[in-house]
Amino acid sequence: MGWVNAGNDRDATLQVVPELAERFAALYRSLWTQRRIPPATLELCRLRLAQLHRSDVELQRSDCEIPASQLDNLTRWESDNCFSVAERACLAFTEVYAMDVQALTDEQADAVKTHFGDAGLVLLVEALGIFDGMTRLSLLWRLPATVQRKTLDE
Repeated sequence: MGWVNAGNDRDATLQVVPELAERFAALYRSLWTQRRIPPATLELCRLRLAQLHRSDVELQRSDCEIPASQLDNLTRWESDNCFSVAERACLAFTEVYAMDVQALTDEQADAVKTHFGDAGLVLLVEALGIFDGMTRLSLLWRLPATVQRKTLDE
């Protein structure tokens, strides 16, 4: 792990600052229990960010089980029929967010709001900030990719 600590995963690395680790863990858990956007949709967005950033460790993390067909076809989310219109709206938003937050359009935001409302859009933006930050930190910390992902089909 190097200069931060000897941790070999996110939780061990964050434990360097226990009071921060506890608060972050509570915030992160809340993403998966909220009612605005289905956790599986958030997981697809988190995984798409990991793909775009080429983060093997984040790709192997499993915060919410998703169908293997979606995992296998995530790079083709725009055209594969295993993704719903609502998931596609969130994934389109995610892709632009990953490249340039300022390039997001009103149309992309409206597409998310059509399915999840204003509160859902706010949640997605907040979740993407957390996912993007953690993906970048995993890369910075050079965490090893050792977790085996489980899918709903297994």
